[in-house]
Amino acid sequence: MLIPSSAFSQDISTVMREGDVLWGERKIVDKAKAALDTYKKVLEVDTNNYEACWKIARAYFYLGDLLPETKEMRDQHKELGWEGMGYAKRALELNPQGIEGHYYYALTLAQYSIGISIIKALAKGLGPEYEKHIGEALKTNKLYDNAGPLRAMGRYWYQLPWPKRNIKKSISYLKDAVAYAPTTIRGYVYLAESYLEGGEKKLAQECLQKASALPADITQEADRERWRESAKVLLKEKF
Repeated sequence: MLIPSSAFSQDISTVMREGDVLWGERKIVDKAKAALDTYKKVLEVDTNNYEACWKIARAYFYLGDLLPETKEMRDQHKELGWEGMGYAKRALELNPQGIEGHYYYALTLAQYSIGISIIKALAKGLGPEYEKHIGEALKTNKLYDNAGPLRAMGRYWYQLPWPKRNIKKSISYLKDAVAYAPTTIRGYVYLAESYLEGGEKKLAQECLQKASALPADITQEADRERWRESAKVLLKEKF
């Protein structure tokens, strides 16, 4: 007996909602992992589901982003980044104009680059690729994900090694990110680190003080306590 396509559609919607509920609780890492697995179930029924593809890429980025950037964690960054890139690339094939595919392809690429080292990533030509996809996200909607494209481009120019690093560009993008998303703690921490690198200690201190004082709002930034703690540590170390 043939199952009506409407039944498949209803089932996909139900599973997608289940994944979204779990994602809303991603502050608990196991919930984020469960959300990832749930989105994969959507693809078992509909292999061409754009939304599932980019949400899986987003989950892989999130899980990698939670890991410390240490030598011991490189293999995990590499693995999570590579897996996420694959799903983001599929999202781009399904919808070349979609901001989500471009944005999460770039972010998972960044995770992969952390895993293999920034130097090796640049040698592989991944720098221009990152710029291309974040650039597309910026053109489409620079305010997506609480000014995520602005924040991502600003961090990119900070993390590049000399002589490619450009602190002025980093600060410019991050200042805009903070202006458009004034309650996102990560943005202030990133901007403070760029200010410190540029010799602007007073401005860095102000950013870190703001970051430390922002109220908790996990609906906007699930891992904000991690970034608030980073701000406090920097304040203690640098001032």
